[in-house]
Amino acid sequence: MNLKEEIDKYLVTHQTVNIVIAGITCSGKTTLANQLRDYFSNKYSVTIISQDDYFKNLADIPRIYEGYLGDSIDAFHVEEFKYDVEILLKKGVAIMPKYEIETNTRISKNKIVRRSTINIIEGLHTIHILNGLDNCITIYLDTDIGTCLRRRIKRDFNHFDIPRSSTIRYWSDCILPISERCILPQKELANIVINNEGGEFDDFQRT
Repeated sequence: MNLKEEIDKYLVTHQTVNIVIAGITCSGKTTLANQLRDYFSNKYSVTIISQDDYFKNLADIPRIYEGYLGDSIDAFHVEEFKYDVEILLKKGVAIMPKYEIETNTRISKNKIVRRSTINIIEGLHTIHILNGLDNCITIYLDTDIGTCLRRRIKRDFNHFDIPRSSTIRYWSDCILPISERCILPQKELANIVINNEGGEFDDFQRT
């Protein structure tokens, strides 16, 4: 059974489903969330919530001499994220922040988000943070490390004009150690593991 069939089957017996997507940086979390929304939006209401909107401002993100620990769970307002998700699912509406990645700054907290039939929550640590969430399908994107690095190099250069050598050094010193210690272990907690080496979710096939 592929992922979209599994979601359809789940909704036969449940009024809503909360799809929690985790994986290391550039593993395809946002892409999968958007593809699921595009596929299901003609049948169900769909809401996407991103953990990235709960980043701390740059000055408040922990760092070591190699750089900012942006992939660390301590780089996020974790309790606020968890609380807002719980309020959304319990009350049907929540006020959530808007974060500007380009400036590493929260620009507001006035975004009205409404609960849908399908609620997709994606981010680096979402399976860990939202462990025990009701009506939940957890997905871990098991994307090849080399693929993630190539995407990160491209993203850093295109959006921030960061040279390739700097991204590789930052990856080696900061991103990879944090990912191995804190993000990859979520694979063992996931209901579904998806291999995403090629960057395309072939009919949302699970492994």
